[in-house]
Amino acid sequence: MTENPARGDGPAEEPPGRLREITDVLRNARRAFGLLVEADRNLALGLVLLTFGAALLPVSIAWVGKRLIDDVVAAGQGVAGSGTSALWWVALECVLVVGRSSISQLTQLAQAQLRLSLGLKVNTLILEKAVNVSYGHFEDADFNDKLSQARREASSRPLDVVRQLLLLIRNSITLAGYATILAGFSGWAVLVLLGSALPPFLAEARFGRKAFVLNRSRMFDNRRAHYIEVLLSREETAKEVKLFSLSGLLLRRYRAFFERFHLEDKALARRRANWAIFLGVLSILTLYACYAWVVSQAVAGVLTVGAMTLYLVAFREGQTSFQDGLLAVAKLYEDNLFMTNLFEYLAIPEDEPHEPLPGEPVGTGEVPDHGGLASVEKIGRPPRIELRDVWFRYPGASRESLQEVNLTIEPGETIAVVGPNGAGKTTLVKLLTGLYRPTQGQILLDGADITTISTAALRARVGVIFQDFVRFHFTVAENIGVGWLPDLGNREEIESAAAAGGIDEVIRSLPEGFDQGLGRWFGGEELSVGQWQRLALARAFMRRSPILVLDEPTASLDAEAEVEIFSRFRSLAAERTAILITHRFSTVRMADRIVVFEGGRLTENGSHAELLERGGRYAKMFRLQAAGYTED
Repeated sequence: MTENPARGDGPAEEPPGRLREITDVLRNARRAFGLLVEADRNLALGLVLLTFGAALLPVSIAWVGKRLIDDVVAAGQGVAGSGTSALWWVALECVLVVGRSSISQLTQLAQAQLRLSLGLKVNTLILEKAVNVSYGHFEDADFNDKLSQARREASSRPLDVVRQLLLLIRNSITLAGYATILAGFSGWAVLVLLGSALPPFLAEARFGRKAFVLNRSRMFDNRRAHYIEVLLSREETAKEVKLFSLSGLLLRRYRAFFERFHLEDKALARRRANWAIFLGVLSILTLYACYAWVVSQAVAGVLTVGAMTLYLVAFREGQTSFQDGLLAVAKLYEDNLFMTNLFEYLAIPEDEPHEPLPGEPVGTGEVPDHGGLASVEKIGRPPRIELRDVWFRYPGASRESLQEVNLTIEPGETIAVVGPNGAGKTTLVKLLTGLYRPTQGQILLDGADITTISTAALRARVGVIFQDFVRFHFTVAENIGVGWLPDLGNREEIESAAAAGGIDEVIRSLPEGFDQGLGRWFGGEELSVGQWQRLALARAFMRRSPILVLDEPTASLDAEAEVEIFSRFRSLAAERTAILITHRFSTVRMADRIVVFEGGRLTENGSHAELLERGGRYAKMFRLQAAGYTED
């Protein structure tokens, strides 16, 4: 297995070839500018025009200054009309300076707008990619590294890349103008100008490359440090962190990450500064050697005072433009970590494009067509579910989570799935709902392989609540309504689902009823664990699907509430296929059939009475639980 520098498994391998690296940097910068064009074409065109204006004006001002000085000198020598001409040059230079100032302000305004447009564009692309990839990616560390890095700097880094690209273009044009001026003095002057700016660039490129490799090697540790931040600052984890006195441990680990980062950054910054000082002094000495050359030519009478001033400005500003242009390339190089990561992330194949639910309005309000499945009423009767020789292994896992599972569930049948932790019960649900596909074998609905059914159509057929259900910090009505988006605004259906979940009385006691916000993030009401679970049940009941899957649906409810919920569940599931996953054997008797999973295999299948009579794994687990309710 090769080392993955993004995971921090070993020393990051530097990319081969400097030319290839620079080409990659410039290609990523061009792609970043392409994102800008997609975000706001007019703004992109405006920035390009402003960049050309900002590039040409300094050269024009320097040339006008030369003419102004020469006319002033000529006027002092009594040349007729020189004084008037000098005033006109003053006026023109004033116009050019006003133009340069205005362009600077307009560029800042355009970049402020660009930050919003480009940030929105990139964030949207990142989230759209997350929406359109399959669930398995979210359990992959490499995908999470890329997603975390992309989200962290999505609003600022693309803008920095575009700014550096525009600076490179602007300084290249300005440099070309100054080089043209100096060529009139001496071709050697142009070579000296270019040569004096190269050492600082080479140093920046070298250290930018080192920073690139260093930051890339930290991606995995950065994500771990961010995880510790979450543990220390989120409501969901704060209780246990405080109760188990974990704050000191977590803070030490957090500091260890960033103290190491600090030492590495400090060493790199020191070396970078030392080289910058040395090469900066070398560049300044070269500049002033050129100054002396030009001044000596003016003293000898070869150059006019205006020409001398023009060439001095050309040397100084030309060197600055060249250095700034090369440093822009170096900065682009340093920013390449983010852009490379972003484009790698955006290049991940979209193996599960999002599809709206049948009957759910999209975009302009149209209802998508799913091959005749236009509304929940057209879903029809509960299907016959068949699992044929199903095997499944999670990506990167060393063993199968399901092995050789063969099971048939008849339409309208209620199945209870039991077994110890890690037996494969929740994995079975993930396969039935299309979150994963079998590694081997088939799952059929009325004879149709679920891999041939569109994602939206498949999930419209299944209502499911997991034991780790989401607590949306929305209103009560929205928390229930998201169970079936086409009826999100249907208060009658939402109230009916709330009653089915046994949460209606709690809702009536809230200050704003169904419009009450939940969760403390936005100042809403907080429910107990059991009340949240009833709300999640109501969400599942909201989904009028022919298959209903409940994964530990009453784990946080008391015995009385559990009996009440299951009596409702029995009524609700009367015309549906129901799959109940539970560890509480007091509820499994309501099932038509019980299947037992152990070690990823289906080991027993039958009614409660049949399985007790066989005296196998189910009978043992049932009697162990029952013993807790009986006397010795």
